[in-house]
Amino acid sequence: MSELVLENLSKHFGDVRAIDGINLTVADGEFLTLLGPSGCGKSTTLFAIAGLDTPTGGIIRAGNNVFFDSTKGILVPPEKRNCGLVFQSYALWPHMTVEQNLAFPLKIRKVGGADRARRIAEALDLVEMAPYAKRYPHELSGGQQQRVALARTLVFEPTLLLLDEPLSNLDAKLRIRARNWLKELQQRLKITTIYVTHDQIEALAMSDRIAVMNKGEMVQLATPQEIYTRPAGAFVADFIGSSNFMKGKMARRDADGTAEVALEGGTMISAIWAPDVKPGSDVLVAVRPEHVRLAVARPANDDFNLLPGRITGRSYLGARYQYALDAGGTSIAAETEDAFDRPEVFATFDRAHAVVVLP
Repeated sequence: MSELVLENLSKHFGDVRAIDGINLTVADGEFLTLLGPSGCGKSTTLFAIAGLDTPTGGIIRAGNNVFFDSTKGILVPPEKRNCGLVFQSYALWPHMTVEQNLAFPLKIRKVGGADRARRIAEALDLVEMAPYAKRYPHELSGGQQQRVALARTLVFEPTLLLLDEPLSNLDAKLRIRARNWLKELQQRLKITTIYVTHDQIEALAMSDRIAVMNKGEMVQLATPQEIYTRPAGAFVADFIGSSNFMKGKMARRDADGTAEVALEGGTMISAIWAPDVKPGSDVLVAVRPEHVRLAVARPANDDFNLLPGRITGRSYLGARYQYALDAGGTSIAAETEDAFDRPEVFATFDRAHAVVVLP
């Protein structure tokens, strides 16, 4: 088990900064997810840790072992880093049985026959694939192949577990089962894990912390709950789930972060979280659709922000309805279990769910 440290890590391809000065510490036994859109640098970061990609600058350290240091000229080859990497494609040898796939990394490390057999049996039991030891990859389902790929990685007892979108090839229901199983397994092994995905639900469900990346930079590092409820900016609020963005100007901000914002239509709304900017600054108020409540009569509770609006669209999603509203020129999406037939409604949301971010 090891703490992983990245110091000012960078990777440039000509003028393109694939990784731009990332500083990150992953605690021993932590499950950290690198989350972001395609091209944000998350896989490049993972491959740099694994040793498959050479950074331009910075430091990579696992425990007391320095994998890379651009200043001192240290570059440890991937086979000496003892990192377990599971690829998106699983990369199983098609001509080898499950058992032989697991034996391969142990033979390279010159593990003896008796110890090799023991480790293979333990790894297959761990992922519940012992009955399939004699099968070939093409005789397994996608979920079974994913488990074998993970077992092949765990069999040589890696210091770090690196996962590059390992569930992306599975169907929706199997992905849910697989992520629950994978998280439970990681907690049982207490192995430091870096998980790469662009799937927000996976990141929220599995991670101890999430590092949101964009254009080679880490734009927010926090717990899943903090990422969702207190996004650091408009990009995070929009990428993680979905948000309504209402344009306005900062009218007042208190020292504790509570604020009053004047929307473009003139309505004043309040929020409990806002950046430290001067009054009059252009800002956005982000509110999640599931936090917007609709009512046909004006609510009596003054603790809620209120916007008179008109329903312009409705979608039935099974467990709830999704509404599109025009609130004085501001477009708002709302999700609720209630059905509304009248077009004129009041949209309300608690100020605790209003987050002010910079455009």
